[in-house]
Amino acid sequence: MVASHQRRRAIKLMAASLAACTVPHAAMAIVSNEKPSLHQWHGFALGAEVSLQLYHQDKKAAQRIMQNSVKIIRDMEAYFSLYQPNSLLSTLNRDGVIYNPPVEFVDLLRISKHISQITSGAFDVTVQPLWQYYATQNYNQKWSPDEELQIIQKLIGYEKLSISPELISFDRKGMAVTLNGIAQGYVTDRVSAYLQSEGMMSVLVDIGEYRALGPQADKSPWRIGLADPQNFGEFSHILEIHQGAVATSSGTDDIFDSHGEFHHLFDPQTGKSAHRYSSVTVTAPEATMADALSTAFCAMSVTTIKECLHTLPQVNVRLTDQAGTVIIV
Repeated sequence: MVASHQRRRAIKLMAASLAACTVPHAAMAIVSNEKPSLHQWHGFALGAEVSLQLYHQDKKAAQRIMQNSVKIIRDMEAYFSLYQPNSLLSTLNRDGVIYNPPVEFVDLLRISKHISQITSGAFDVTVQPLWQYYATQNYNQKWSPDEELQIIQKLIGYEKLSISPELISFDRKGMAVTLNGIAQGYVTDRVSAYLQSEGMMSVLVDIGEYRALGPQADKSPWRIGLADPQNFGEFSHILEIHQGAVATSSGTDDIFDSHGEFHHLFDPQTGKSAHRYSSVTVTAPEATMADALSTAFCAMSVTTIKECLHTLPQVNVRLTDQAGTVIIV
């Protein structure tokens, strides 16, 4: 399970022929025959670089769509951000309780709980105390975290988080939540839903995770490069998608010590960093599920991943073990 304030990217959009967003057929009749022009926004949200790119014949319409999309991102960031001290999540972690939370906040926590249940606790948003612990250690000294982890483990457990439309609270003092393993996917889906409502039919949304709403304008697939966890700056595979979402998690992306023994992807059962795989990539219909499962599967065996996928027939998994061997589940 991921914690911390920032996730580095282990996935990248390759060169595209035309990242075109099209308007509905009904609207095409009132738009000129001019070729669509590119409209872009680049920013930083939820600990990652994000961007919106769309082609549109109507400049004003494109600007309106872009502004509305950015507003969705900023509104969600004010709920889910760990690095904004006044965000709703930061308030929950500081005060231990939130009264009358927004619908989106309740929705994401309930989805998180559901994914915790289907992954037998491998996904758990309450692991933030682990990140707080590992981030403050002196890794130049010899030490064993076992004794301290026994204490911290008492603060970990999604079942200790109470969720209702009226109240969100912790069962124990000292608990804290991170949504870094799911919030980027959730915001990606929220923006995607809005773009679909505007008639967008050929677009790739990148809000820390990727989601395709149809192929590129020329009907070719989107090409997503998966970073090679064993060769920095290189790609191990080019994934082609027409529809759906893709997310990748890797323990090499955010490490606490120089050797990478301690990194941000935790096994909630042990409190230690997961080392089963060097990289996990998940494709799914929606980015929320892809994001969370790519995190959870880092701490799960191939057998338990297969068992989990029995209830998720549209999800596909690509595992790379520590020796570089690729396992397709």
